[in-house]
Amino acid sequence: MRAALKKHNIAFRERLAATRLIAILRAEDTEYFADVAQVLYDCGVRAIEATLTTPGALDAIAAMQVELGPDTMVGAGSVRTVSDVDSCAAVGADFLVTPTFSAEVLERAQRYAIPVVCGALTPTEIDGAWRHGAAVVKVFPAAQAGGPAYVQAVHAPLPEIPLVPTGGVTLDDVDAYLGAGAFAVAAASPLIGNATCGGRLDELSERASRFVTTAGKFA
Repeated sequence: MRAALKKHNIAFRERLAATRLIAILRAEDTEYFADVAQVLYDCGVRAIEATLTTPGALDAIAAMQVELGPDTMVGAGSVRTVSDVDSCAAVGADFLVTPTFSAEVLERAQRYAIPVVCGALTPTEIDGAWRHGAAVVKVFPAAQAGGPAYVQAVHAPLPEIPLVPTGGVTLDDVDAYLGAGAFAVAAASPLIGNATCGGRLDELSERASRFVTTAGKFA
């Protein structure tokens, strides 16, 4: 199982390195997820997270995988329990995203060889998540912790750990985070806006194109 997880983690990092960006979909329901995902895909986003806090997220993940095809990774966010891992594995989620560091969740994901973007904040949590098999470590909430300066400070003593700052990441932050040593960034409302609630898709396309272009400079 460890060998399989290592292989899948490497493949996940290689694919994420091509864009340096994860788009986060979160809403009261999944009515517009398919439309939003298609716009993101058309703009070059190749890693999309649908949070489990959105009712129907698991079905939406399975549907988006079919609609977008194998060159897009569609994962589940807000994964907090072993039961969550089992449910995500059952629908074939390409990766999992957690808000916190949970050894139990990481160990369960290892059974399925599913890459985990593991949430952590302090250097101790970040190091622990990496040692327990995270594919990359999500620094959350990054903006509130100090933004790019915090990521740079953490990256210095832990250079081998791929960090993905999340939480309040705006377009203006992308250059700074990736320049500070972040492996990739993950963005929700600054990227998605109100598109998951029926907002204008042309405006989403404009934002997504800018995010992709900016992050792509580091690919």
